[in-house]
Amino acid sequence: MACFMKRGIVFLGIFLIAFMPVVKSQPVDSGHGIDFAEISMADAFKLAKEQHKLIFVDIYATWCGPCRLLKVRTFPNKDAGEFFNTNFVNLSFDGEEGEGRKLFQAYRFNVFPTLVIFDSDGTPLLGTDGYMDPKTLIEFGKEGMEKRRK
Repeated sequence: MACFMKRGIVFLGIFLIAFMPVVKSQPVDSGHGIDFAEISMADAFKLAKEQHKLIFVDIYATWCGPCRLLKVRTFPNKDAGEFFNTNFVNLSFDGEEGEGRKLFQAYRFNVFPTLVIFDSDGTPLLGTDGYMDPKTLIEFGKEGMEKRRK
């Protein structure tokens, strides 16, 4: 019986590893999603001031399951894209390398993914962590915009 259990666990592990790339590569919504700028935070602050926008930052880890789900299921969503591209300068950083690591440490974040809304002066207005679906992400963005107005 113990041998059967070990084989079952090994089989399950192999199965999950084998199908992980499939889950990773198939977006649920193929609409035009959130456009993430490949710029520094300093440049994002300048751009946000020029465009009168807030800054939305995704800090992820490559090994993080919920981070992958955001990239595959939430960020490609058309409604999320329209909302965030209109109202935010969007950035995504690997929290274990370069500027992403510096941000993660400077703001004392401790969970991946961390999602943060900053104003154009660099003040964090709202933050959360973990996976959220497109509708919840849009609500998070609206809440951040309300905090800006206060």
